Amino acid sequence: MSTEPSYQRITADFKAAFESRIPTELLLSDLPKDVSNLVSTSGLLDPAEVDIVQMDATGLRDALASRQVSAVAVTTAFLKAAGIAHGATNCLMDYFPEEALETARYLDAEMERTGKPVGPMHGVPISIKDQMCVKGREITASFASWVGKNVPEKDGVFVRILREAGAVFYVKTSIPQAIMHLETDSFLGPTLNPYNRELTSGGSSGGEGALIGCRGSPMGLGTDIGGSIRNPAALNGIYGFKPTATRLPKGGNRAPMAGQESIPAAIGPLARSARDLSLCIETVLAAEPWHLDPTQVGMKWRPDEVVWKGGDKPKIGVMWDDGVVVPQAPMRKALKLAVEKLRAEGYEVFDYRPFKQSEGWDIITSLYFTDGGQTIRNAIEASGEPMLPLTKWILEQNQRDRPALELFQLIQRREAFKAEYNAHFAASGVDVILCLPGPGPAPILGTSKYWCYTSIFNLVDYPAGVLPTGTFVGLEDVREPEREFLSEQDREVWAAYSPEKMIGAPLALQVVAGRWEDEKALLALQMIDQVLLGK
Repeated sequence: MSTEPSYQRITADFKAAFESRIPTELLLSDLPKDVSNLVSTSGLLDPAEVDIVQMDATGLRDALASRQVSAVAVTTAFLKAAGIAHGATNCLMDYFPEEALETARYLDAEMERTGKPVGPMHGVPISIKDQMCVKGREITASFASWVGKNVPEKDGVFVRILREAGAVFYVKTSIPQAIMHLETDSFLGPTLNPYNRELTSGGSSGGEGALIGCRGSPMGLGTDIGGSIRNPAALNGIYGFKPTATRLPKGGNRAPMAGQESIPAAIGPLARSARDLSLCIETVLAAEPWHLDPTQVGMKWRPDEVVWKGGDKPKIGVMWDDGVVVPQAPMRKALKLAVEKLRAEGYEVFDYRPFKQSEGWDIITSLYFTDGGQTIRNAIEASGEPMLPLTKWILEQNQRDRPALELFQLIQRREAFKAEYNAHFAASGVDVILCLPGPGPAPILGTSKYWCYTSIFNLVDYPAGVLPTGTFVGLEDVREPEREFLSEQDREVWAAYSPEKMIGAPLALQVVAGRWEDEKALLALQMIDQVLLGK
C-alpha cells in the first residue's frame, strides 16, 4: 500500500489526465531559456497555422468573419500552440480539444448556413483562468484538495456571454496556491516566464500571462485583487486591464475566499493588443450583463463621452516611484523613454506624487484574509500538500482573525483612505496616472513580495491597464550603486536586481484613471500605446 501523501497521488493523477489529452509531440524537451517564439519556430505548425497564431483576437475576428480562415483551422492552430506553450512553461491546468473542435465545427456550419458570424467573437479562441466557471470543466482553485469536487454545471456570466458571442474555449490556465501571489506555483508546480524560464510568469493569472506571451492564446480572462491581471500582463510582454471592481460580471466564479468583500476582486481581459481589450469589454457590456449578475453596476461602455482635461489629449501625471521602493534601473529607463516620446508628441506630462503607499498596504493586507487565513489553511491541510513559502508570507502580512467590530472599523478606515486618495487625485489635475506596474521586471522564482504598485489601485478601486513598451532587460541595464534607501523593502528590491539573471525580461507600463472612468483609462492606454509602439 502506498505511503505517499494524498496530494502527491492527486497531483500525479490530475496532471497525467489532462496532459494525456495533449499530443506528446507538442511537449518538447531540451528547451532554451527564451521560448517566446517557440510556437512559431518549433516546426510543429504549418505556415498557415503560424500566420494564425501571430494574429491578435481582433485580427482573428475579422479573418473569421470574412471567411479567410475557418473556426476549425483557428482552433486547431491554437490547440497546438497551447500544448507547446504548456510544455515550455507549465501554464495549463486543463486542455479540452474535443469540446473546442465541436464548437468550431458548429460555428463553421452556421457560417456556411447563414453567411454571417454567430456573434462578435465568432471563432476566436479564449483561454480561461482556473477559478472561472466553464460548464463541465474542473476548478481546482490551486488546491489539490479541490480536485474532483468542483465541476460547474453551467458557465459563469462572463463565459456565457462570450460563448453566446461565438468564442471557443479550449484550455484553462494555472494559478498560484491561495490565488494570492504575484507568482504562479501550486501543487502543479511553477509556471515559467516565456522570455526567460528562470523567472516567474507572475500571478495570480500567471498561466494566462505565460500562455498568451508564448502565443498559445490570443486572449484570456483573469481576475485581479492586488495586481493579478496587470502583473502577469507586464511580466509576459502583453496587455491587461483591471476595471473598476463591479464594472464587469464575476457571477459564477469560485474561489476559497468566496464571500470576502472587504477588498473586491475585478475580472478583465489579458490580450495581445490594446484593441483586443476593447473588443472583449465592448462585447460583454453590450450584452447588458447586469441583468444576469446582480452584483454588477448597470453601466454601458461609453468611450464617446470621455472628455480630456488637456483638450484633445489626456493630461498625464507620472508617478516615478511610490515613495517606498525605487524601481530597478530598467524600469526607470522604460518610464523615462515613454515620457520623452509622449512629450515629443505634444502630450502634457508632469509629475504625480504618490500618496501614503505604506498606509495603503497596511489597510489592504488587514482586509485580504479577515478570517486570519484559516480557510486557506483548511484547503491546504485537507490533502496534506505543503504550504508554499509565498503563501506563508502573504498569510503573515498583517493577517489574523478579526471580530466584527474590528472589521467595521477597518472598513471605515478603508473608506476614509479612499476619500483622501480621491481628493489627492482630483487636486493633481491629471486625467490618468502613468506609472510602473511593479518595481522591477519579472523576478527570479520565489521572490515576488512587493505588490504596492498595483495593490494601491485595488484598495481605491481605480481602473488600470498595462501595456508593453517593446523594450527588454539588457546587460547594459546595470544595477545602480548602493545608496540611501527609502525603506527596508527598497533595499531588498535593489539587491534582488541582476541583469545577468533577468536578461530578456519584458518592460511594461501601467495607466490608471479615477474610479468609474474605465473608458478613460483604456482610451489613454491605447493612445500611449500608439505613441510607443505605433499600434
